[in-house]
Amino acid sequence: MKHRVATALLLVVAILIPTFSCARFETRQNDVLLSFSGSFKPEMFGGVNTGLLNKNNIGNKIWYMRHTLDFNLDVAYGQETFGSSIINTKFNLRNKGIWGNPESITRTVEATIKDVDVVEGAHRHAIARHIFWMREGWLEFDLSHFLGLSFLNKHNFKLGFFPFVLGRGISLGAAYAVGPELLGFYNDSAVDQFAPGGLLHGDILEDTLSYDLYAATLLNRSTGLGETAAAILGQQYGRRETPQRGSGKINFVIASRLNWDVFKHDKYGKLHVEPYVLYNKDPEQRVQFRADASSQLGTIGMAADYTQDVFELGFDYAFNLGQQRVKGWDRNTVTKENRDGRAVFVNTHVLDQNGDRLPFVRGNEAQRLIDCSPQDESENGKIIDTVDENVGFVTGPVTLTNSETRFRNPYTNKYEGWMFVVDGGFWAYKKDLFLAASAWIASGDSNPNEETKDQQYSGFIPLQEVYSGTKVQTAFFGRITRPLSAPTTNQAPSRFAQVTDGFTNLVSCGFSAKYEPQDVKTPYKIFTNGLAYWQEKPTNKFDAKSGKELDVLASTFLGVELNLFSHWYVVKDLKLFFVGSVFFPGAHFRQIKGKPLDAAQKRQLDRLDRTGFDEDRIPNVGADTAYTFNLGVEYRF
Repeated sequence: MKHRVATALLLVVAILIPTFSCARFETRQNDVLLSFSGSFKPEMFGGVNTGLLNKNNIGNKIWYMRHTLDFNLDVAYGQETFGSSIINTKFNLRNKGIWGNPESITRTVEATIKDVDVVEGAHRHAIARHIFWMREGWLEFDLSHFLGLSFLNKHNFKLGFFPFVLGRGISLGAAYAVGPELLGFYNDSAVDQFAPGGLLHGDILEDTLSYDLYAATLLNRSTGLGETAAAILGQQYGRRETPQRGSGKINFVIASRLNWDVFKHDKYGKLHVEPYVLYNKDPEQRVQFRADASSQLGTIGMAADYTQDVFELGFDYAFNLGQQRVKGWDRNTVTKENRDGRAVFVNTHVLDQNGDRLPFVRGNEAQRLIDCSPQDESENGKIIDTVDENVGFVTGPVTLTNSETRFRNPYTNKYEGWMFVVDGGFWAYKKDLFLAASAWIASGDSNPNEETKDQQYSGFIPLQEVYSGTKVQTAFFGRITRPLSAPTTNQAPSRFAQVTDGFTNLVSCGFSAKYEPQDVKTPYKIFTNGLAYWQEKPTNKFDAKSGKELDVLASTFLGVELNLFSHWYVVKDLKLFFVGSVFFPGAHFRQIKGKPLDAAQKRQLDRLDRTGFDEDRIPNVGADTAYTFNLGVEYRF
């Protein structure tokens, strides 16, 4: 591993040497100011036990090289004529990919294939070329000049792809389209595209109080007849004859905030307060099947930051409102099954008298009875009817029986989660050494979709969040798989772990020291952090021998992370950086050792297995120490 590190470091430096002659470009022609800039960041990642904390898993060691190339073009208009820019635009083009891995560059959206009567699983394809894409692109203009009206204060409108966050970026972050980052790695440029939206910004009291009103479209399924007429709701109760999606199925978010500088004083410092609110409507959430649920999420919160010459303090608090409505659903679908070496079509949730899945025969009397069955959970496990004729290769008479889990009645999950983050610090030596502490807590809850009943979900739900801390920062734990659930996970218990890696069911406290001397010829920074983690709501222990969860709560202590962020400007605009972390698992992981991955991850690992052997050991969760490092060079031009 050492010779790999040295070789790769020499390689990335050699790549950047020819670019030293580049420089930021800026030119003005009358009212038009044009600026061009960019950055190139080749970097190397390595990790041991990063995803599963399991040293016995041969796939739990990784190493790769990657680059990120950004080009920025800024255009401003109006400075000479109007005294300030009244039109501003920005475009950011990005190219990013792992070296030697074409699949890492970008991928297509998921698509399904229908083979006769069976809809095959979703699949995606890589685009194996180093293409550029629009990461950020927007137009902002002064409303007073645009409308020809004279406002008392300044008001601007922005439209396009741009970042927007509430508070610390937990309740609402900017992570609309995130690259295929691997678990266990900090990355400060993970967002590969910002959400398309509009922002109205204006002053209420100049230099004291302003407002932001933001709206964004996250997913639009009403762009044409191919989407609005798609037959995706045939399994919903009462929709067998009208399975079309319909119009207006748009996932959007609306958010608003006030930016209030309560006071600014040379001696007493500055206090900034940001109350905020957001509303997100998602008409096609997935609990177990596509569009089998809908959600309306509201979040109300407040963030504040106080800064003074030697002291800083800030917090962010928010709570969720709203609900997830899970639809009544007939789980019976048509799938393929291996019967004595033959691929046959079968009903997934209707059985014959032998307890086997009943063959699917279009137009058969048995299929007509299945389709006309009363849709209610009370029908689960009951006999539908008996037919005298053969059903496929099953000789009549055949008794049709619903499986124990065929029908799912509708229910509602009410959102009641909350979170609180606080951090503070002081300058211990000039403006060179900053010492800080932080505490995080985000409520958690068990999976609300394991039972078909109305209930409350008390886990906090962030939106587009990739929070890793501010004054105290995590480099590892924010991306590690943790056993828990969210209200969009699969319904009904299974042998797979329910996992999350977001800002939910988490308690943390930490300390940091940042040393960044100001009066040096070649600037550098050393930033070290230590954090401890717990669950807010405990989950059950796991018995690896029986392969089952025990009815006993596991420890909430998740472990301790130590990390180091550092950089050194070799020359102007050329930065050599290093991020390293060590995670020591706590009692919680020792008490759930052996818990399997979730089903989706297992399918991903098995996608290239052609042996047909399905009794291989699943790479399960362990409790071994994990290590990561990120080494690279960034050149800004």
